[in-house]
Amino acid sequence: METLRSIFDVDFNKYWSEAEKINNRVKKILGSSFSYALSENKRAVLYSVVKYFNPDVVIETGVGPGVSSTFILYALNKGVLYSIDVRETLENGRPVGFLVPHELRNKWKLYIGKSREVLPSILRYVNKIDIFLHDSEHTYENVMFELNTVWNHLRDGGIIFIDNFEWTEAPYHFAREKNVNLYRLVDEAGGLAMIIKK
Repeated sequence: METLRSIFDVDFNKYWSEAEKINNRVKKILGSSFSYALSENKRAVLYSVVKYFNPDVVIETGVGPGVSSTFILYALNKGVLYSIDVRETLENGRPVGFLVPHELRNKWKLYIGKSREVLPSILRYVNKIDIFLHDSEHTYENVMFELNTVWNHLRDGGIIFIDNFEWTEAPYHFAREKNVNLYRLVDEAGGLAMIIKK
């Protein structure tokens, strides 16, 4: 597992402690439900990178209760988060993204639908993006579709996060095709990987 410091040569400790405070709030609301939600280590990694890079445009696929959305939005300064989820309502009857605090929703745009249908239209609208998080359907076909669709709109130096990257060979094949490194950031719960566009 690579550490963020070894990849970026940056000390992310201060961001880690900020993420811990946000995590305490999220855990109080979430409790023991949504076991598939982003793990605590993944939350800290995601928050730290977004906070450090201060992006203008972030897109994520897969929202669920809104754990990743909440951490991204807290980390954003001037940017906007575009989120895609296939469902409007979760298994407990709550709306998708219910965790996202009201005060953060002015920089959040939520779209309901399959990423295959919604993602291309968002990309046409925003044109260039800084950070992308894949956390929707983890099939080979869907992961490859999302990564390939995003790639030409990702700015140089832009970042792709792939949650549960170990569930399919797609991230490895994609990184090899593009001749870029696939960094293993978190090994637990299916893993979290990162690609940086050269």
